Amino acid sequence: ILIMSMKDMNIAKLTSVDLPLFNGIMHDLFPGIDAPSADYGKLREQIEQELRLSGLQITPFTVNKVIQLYETKSSRHSCMIIGRTCSGKTTTWRCLQSAMSSLHRSGDTNYNLVREFPLNPKAVSLGELYGEYDLTTSEWTDGILSSLMRTACADERPDEKWIVFDGPVDTLWIESMNSVMDDNKVLTLINGERIAMPEQVSLLFEVADLAVASPATVSRCGMVFTDHISLGWKPYVQSWLEKRSKFVSGTEDPEINQHLGNANMDYYLAEVEAESLKRMFDKYVGRILEYKHQNCKDLVPQEDTSGVISLCKLYESLATPENGVNPADQDNYSSMVELWFLFCLVWSVCASVDEDGRKKIDNYLRGIEGSFPYKDTVYEYFVDPKTKNWMNFEDRLPKHWRIPANFPFYKIMVPTVDTVRYQFIVSALVTHQNPVLLVGPVGTGKTSIAQSVLQSLDANKWTLLTVNMSAQTSSSNVQNIIESRVEKRTKGVYVPAGRKHLLTFVDDLNMPAKDTFGSQPPLELLRLWIDYGFWYDRQNQSSKYVKDMFIMAAMGPPGGGRTAISGRFQSRFNLINMTFPSESQIKRIFGTMMSQKLQDFEEEVKPVGDIITQATVELYNAVTQRFLPTPAKIHYLFNLRDISKVFQGMLRAHRDLHDTKHSMTKLWVHECFRYGTLTHRGLFITRLIFNIGKS
Repeated sequence: ILIMSMKDMNIAKLTSVDLPLFNGIMHDLFPGIDAPSADYGKLREQIEQELRLSGLQITPFTVNKVIQLYETKSSRHSCMIIGRTCSGKTTTWRCLQSAMSSLHRSGDTNYNLVREFPLNPKAVSLGELYGEYDLTTSEWTDGILSSLMRTACADERPDEKWIVFDGPVDTLWIESMNSVMDDNKVLTLINGERIAMPEQVSLLFEVADLAVASPATVSRCGMVFTDHISLGWKPYVQSWLEKRSKFVSGTEDPEINQHLGNANMDYYLAEVEAESLKRMFDKYVGRILEYKHQNCKDLVPQEDTSGVISLCKLYESLATPENGVNPADQDNYSSMVELWFLFCLVWSVCASVDEDGRKKIDNYLRGIEGSFPYKDTVYEYFVDPKTKNWMNFEDRLPKHWRIPANFPFYKIMVPTVDTVRYQFIVSALVTHQNPVLLVGPVGTGKTSIAQSVLQSLDANKWTLLTVNMSAQTSSSNVQNIIESRVEKRTKGVYVPAGRKHLLTFVDDLNMPAKDTFGSQPPLELLRLWIDYGFWYDRQNQSSKYVKDMFIMAAMGPPGGGRTAISGRFQSRFNLINMTFPSESQIKRIFGTMMSQKLQDFEEEVKPVGDIITQATVELYNAVTQRFLPTPAKIHYLFNLRDISKVFQGMLRAHRDLHDTKHSMTKLWVHECFRYGTLTHRGLFITRLIFNIGKS
């Protein structure tokens, strides 16, 4: 009994590294004694059945964690499931919920139906969570948690009610829950109301870590730790391959049906693709992940499983008959599957690395896959459905592109390899409603790419909403902005007006300031909606389901007022790192603008465009290297927008006023000086004179 008690209390909370140590200690303390394990045969069978019905893999890790949660809940009315993102926390409690409910329906009286009441405590303010007095009217406004607990505790049915806290735990909001988590089981509100929690109501916390939780809170809860290393990414891939096989084998494409016939459908659409994909996953993913960890740096950290999920989503978006993955083409079907897999691998698992990381990934991937052309890097190629081979994104650039007449400068987007490839990838993901997160330094075109993709959507099907985040943005601000663009369809259900889909673009996603404990309430609100499809009405505490909405976001790397977002929220997106454009791309952008501007000028002036472009880029490089930011000069931050401001002024040149090289040069000097400082003007002038003389 002692051995079983010690194992039940400790094994569930141990990491995969510490578990062998614990077993060794137990063996030393009780040599030669093998404690019997509890018999959960019926529950175990039902857990495996629920995993099977959900399309998930039956792994010992998952089954054991579900049973450990059941054991913990049997002895504690407050439990915590802890683990990093993509470690199986939600799957664990949802599987147990389904298994217990199914056993009850089958007539087993040892189990009850289970109802969940989810909320994210950090998505709302403390007053909105527990309730508060209005200081001006002295009226009491009920809180979301107090309302949920009152509803759950007043229900006298024998069903189990789980109040699920899916969000960070900190000492601020959890303090009032200490009396609920201990033996008193009473929630006391500031208005004097006491809500007693009966036996059928329990608390379940789903958190990434307990870094800011107090020992008083931890000691009151049972713990179940889900180790992301023990789970890994392979179970997800196997489940995805099985779902993918069912999806593609059930296609209703008349062209494919006519060409292949029903007898061959399953083989070509399911077996061939599944075998090819499994072979590619086994060959590349593990090796790429290991190499990436050892040699590359992520601009924004990305979990392995999150990267693999992004790979699967991107493949679903691109592996279509329109892109050449057509089973009617029996000779090329398998090879096209493999080519698109490699493309998706580059732009998912390897999409988060920085500029140096891209070069390393390019060298490594070419070492194990020799199909890529030698020119440029693997990031410059896509799969051409016509030639059935790799093609450079440069070949997709329009041949005779011109700036539209009377077009505002801020709307001009000169086609480059960067803009073409990012538009291609983002458009595919957005079309299939896979959330996208664009990450990159200031001035790399994140917002421009997003706006370009959004404007290309069918206006009859989509309505667009842009939410610009700042340090002062609150969760109520975000909720009010989105709710202003939806209308009520039925009780508790809201949809965009006009029977359209709402695409919400969140710019500067990581700008909201973190609270004392490192949480960002606006992002927690969005994660609540992504995971559960609803948020709570802050006035009457009812659920508000927002349907037909889709989120796309952009942000800069952490630093300079921008913060690192939580891994749990980030894992909901396909992350794409937009690196700083190469010097050749910068010259193409602004050189194209200048050459088109000077077409109507004097012949003497026309060659100046390329000279000015070259000089501006060199000047920018010199300034960024010499004028480094310091605590006393924190404004010394330069990006592509500084270059664009120079050319914005240059594009205002008039052919009658600037008809010589000298006048154009003076204009350029003037525009550059507008962004200099008195302190460093001497160096600025020296550099300008050097460039002018060189030109």
